[in-house]
Amino acid sequence: MHSITIYIDESLSTREIVRLKHEILAIPHVTDVEHPRHDPHDLTIDYEAHSSLPGLVLKKLRSQGLHPDITSA
Repeated sequence: MHSITIYIDESLSTREIVRLKHEILAIPHVTDVEHPRHDPHDLTIDYEAHSSLPGLVLKKLRSQGLHPDITSA
């Protein structure tokens, strides 16, 4: 199991975060998405080993007009 933490520049509402979590969970190999309440800009994504998954997540977020950065992998 691997994890990445993504920082999203934009401030998202609870509704937007829930929608985003569901969309990310629909990406093959993603097993969990966590959004810590203490940091509204971070998402931690757990996934099965797959080399292109971090890029797929970034592409998904950017296609929605967001500005994500991977802060840890």
